[in-house]
Amino acid sequence: MPQSVPPSEPASAEQPQLSPRAPLNWLLLGPIARECATWGDAPQQLLLQLRAVQPQVGLFQLDLPGTGRLCGERSPDRIEDLVDGLRGRVRAAALPGPWGLMASSWASCVAAEWARRYPDELGAIVLVSPAMRPFTKVLRSVPTGLWGQALTKLLGRRAFWRRDAVVWNGQTQLRRASTDALSRWRELRRQHPVRARNGWRQMMAVWRFETSKRRPHPHVLLLAGKGDAWIDWRVSAAISRAWGAAVRVHPEAGHDLLLDDPQWVGRSVAEWLLPIGSSGLISQL
Repeated sequence: MPQSVPPSEPASAEQPQLSPRAPLNWLLLGPIARECATWGDAPQQLLLQLRAVQPQVGLFQLDLPGTGRLCGERSPDRIEDLVDGLRGRVRAAALPGPWGLMASSWASCVAAEWARRYPDELGAIVLVSPAMRPFTKVLRSVPTGLWGQALTKLLGRRAFWRRDAVVWNGQTQLRRASTDALSRWRELRRQHPVRARNGWRQMMAVWRFETSKRRPHPHVLLLAGKGDAWIDWRVSAAISRAWGAAVRVHPEAGHDLLLDDPQWVGRSVAEWLLPIGSSGLISQL
């Protein structure tokens, strides 16, 4: 079942006017070969920003099969089957719609295909540091020097560190991930190990998948970081041009924006949900 993200603060009583299709509940899809819990308290910070414009909105984390508490399950090796499985879990939970989808990196393939096949179920999709064919090749997307770390992630033998593993401190500088964060990730890997075959099957799903050059849903937001050492932010720019979708680029953050600057991610989504000319409301709520 989807895991609800508890709010860190009470919701605001004020509520700006949003589109009728604004999501009532957001689904945060887990990354490929990792679990949502690796983001720590970032989802709470994200929810806080969303509730600044929509006080009753909910946020639910949705791990892929073979990761997190589902580490004992066998992962499908086709994006279409991943979509069907995740969609079935959400429908079984009877979450009110329309839903919003948020996915990071190669998990964006799942969100894009879900939106293409079932657009009426969704109010919006947000792709964070997206990577998908035909906009980037699977082999060429990762710099040569990082393939060792990429294979470590895929095989799930130990915790996965990124070269650009940084945490945004809310001011003007970036700092390396703390020892506490690294210890937490190691513990998550110990509790919920990703089996090599599941990591491989998820990567095969990504390898086989190619999204359309047509926008899969009317409401798409792309977020990227200029400090991304894994997937160049220009991939998001290329998707934006092809789809005619909105794009925002963080001036310094890296690939995992939900770790680097979750407040920026949440604020970007919240401002995007508001009517044009009303984004200043966020700072007032």
